[in-house]
Amino acid sequence: MDQEKRPRGNVNYVWVLAGGYLVYTAVQLFIGAAKGETNYPALGIIGGVVFVIAGGLMLWREWKAYKFAVDHKDDPTTWSDEPEAENNGEDE
Repeated sequence: MDQEKRPRGNVNYVWVLAGGYLVYTAVQLFIGAAKGETNYPALGIIGGVVFVIAGGLMLWREWKAYKFAVDHKDDPTTWSDEPEAENNGEDE
């Protein structure tokens, strides 16, 4: 079996929805802080930044999987559908 991590060829749409929701929530936090609708605007900005980063990473991860699937749609044997397993430094 390959020791290197093989890319996935499938997209998990729950991750896409979650990432999109985090970005949407971040935008709402930024708007609330800009309009002065919150008592703690600094907390809204910090939370918005964290949500943008987390949501962006989720969307980027699934975008990479989608692009890999499109580029390798004729060769699904290069896909890894197995869950990631920890090796803990042991060789097989």
